[in-house]
Amino acid sequence: MAKKRKRSGIVAGVDLGGTNMAVGIVGKNCEILAQVKRKTKAAMGRDGVIDRIVETIERACAEAGTNLQGLDAVGIGAPSAIDFDEGMVINAGNLGWKQVPLKSILEKRLDMPVAVDNDVNAALWGEASLGAARNWKAVLAVWVGTGIGGGLILGGEIWRGSFHTAGEIGQMILYPRGGLGRRTLEEYCSRVSMVRAMETLIGFYPQSKMRAAFPAKSEDGMVGSSAIAAAYEAGDELTVRVVDDAADLLGMAIANAVTLLSVRAVVLGGGVTEALGKRYVERVRESFEWNVFPSTLKKCHIAVGELGDRAGVLGAALLARSCVK
Repeated sequence: MAKKRKRSGIVAGVDLGGTNMAVGIVGKNCEILAQVKRKTKAAMGRDGVIDRIVETIERACAEAGTNLQGLDAVGIGAPSAIDFDEGMVINAGNLGWKQVPLKSILEKRLDMPVAVDNDVNAALWGEASLGAARNWKAVLAVWVGTGIGGGLILGGEIWRGSFHTAGEIGQMILYPRGGLGRRTLEEYCSRVSMVRAMETLIGFYPQSKMRAAFPAKSEDGMVGSSAIAAAYEAGDELTVRVVDDAADLLGMAIANAVTLLSVRAVVLGGGVTEALGKRYVERVRESFEWNVFPSTLKKCHIAVGELGDRAGVLGAALLARSCVK
């Protein structure tokens, strides 16, 4: 257990992904004093990644003019269902982790309180505290990027559910007979799924701007969100077809969730949402309004996150602050 120390009001927030991690040192007024980004290098295994987390926190502390002893706590948003009370990473597929007690490991390494939560829960908490969702007590978050994640706030608190998996909208079944890899929302509407659809259809669109993008793939082996956004903005026929189809399905899935939960607002985030912008969000909204029931739920707000890639870091930092006794 971490030793009691004099509080500084400074905490660290870690946004941990399968490809990248970001660490922010956050001050008393929720300002980011320093932020460091680096590759996660999941292939190094559990202990190697944890070493990199600690090293990155130390580097961020140095850039902020402090050290580990100057922190009150650390918060981490990880890409997995999380047993929040235990700080257990249940199954992070893109890290290759199962049942990793990250909280207890890091509390021993860092000698301070550590909070661990799902990465979208952390981002949503940042938006609820400082961004687009700060005026609402019942919110669904949908983060569209390499995959699709979700989170829920009900009654002003993060709702994790009895089995720690609440909000996982990306795993909603769209096509029960779709076959392996062609059933869920994530398998149709994420960046990975959109790129795969374009690769399948490119032969029918010989003039598509995406032809040039396929050889210049990013580190995860896929075309980046910025290339998709540029082609979408230019009206590329293939890109418009694939993105609009994905937006329609996403709007339908959000309508189903709002029909079930009757939440006040939905916050959209993630790299795909940020890159594709207003036109994409409007298409999602149109599909949502067409499918939601009853019609009074069309009043549900659909907002884009205001914090961008700072949401996860700030949300994790705020979760860390709440665990300081």
